[in-house]
Amino acid sequence: MNTPKPNLVLILGAVLVASVFRLIPHYPNFTPMAAMALMGGAFIGKRWLAILVPLVAMLVSDYLTIVFINAEWATPYEYFTSIGTVFIYGSIVATTLLGRWNGRPKNENFASKSYSGKLAFNAFAAAVIFFIMSNTGAWLNGDIFPTNASGLVATFTAALPFFGYNLAGNLVYSFLFFGILEALLPKKEAARIIVKR
Repeated sequence: MNTPKPNLVLILGAVLVASVFRLIPHYPNFTPMAAMALMGGAFIGKRWLAILVPLVAMLVSDYLTIVFINAEWATPYEYFTSIGTVFIYGSIVATTLLGRWNGRPKNENFASKSYSGKLAFNAFAAAVIFFIMSNTGAWLNGDIFPTNASGLVATFTAALPFFGYNLAGNLVYSFLFFGILEALLPKKEAARIIVKR
């Protein structure tokens, strides 16, 4: 039996969820972006679409955040042409590929101990990926610390408090999103890839 093909509802739903959750008040880095990237990698069969959906969600929510919330920090042009932004978007691609490689449930139930452990690992790995890539990009920008070894250490040290928020957001949203998928899909379908490869 063929599994459903991706449709406009899936893509627009992902963009909408990311935009809404990033626009409402939240702790720094406590967002659903990594969870969305992990789900895209795990459940969208075509690699290009799996990568595109979270990137579009990130792009739309970034733009809305800059225009309506953080307009005093940077213009859209300044933000989207920054080397730091390139690294942030690179972390989304890397997280999507992580979900594609290690996020498929195969024959496991989402609530099983083995799959829960895999999901927790992916959430932690995504937080590490984002921490390293986003802070490397911030360091290369050279806006706060010098672009030398001591500046890199200072950048990573200053960012440590935000790692916990990012990890917590990854864990909460990953288990929430994957749990919702488990609840919505029929039991026999819950462990199958929902978009045909």
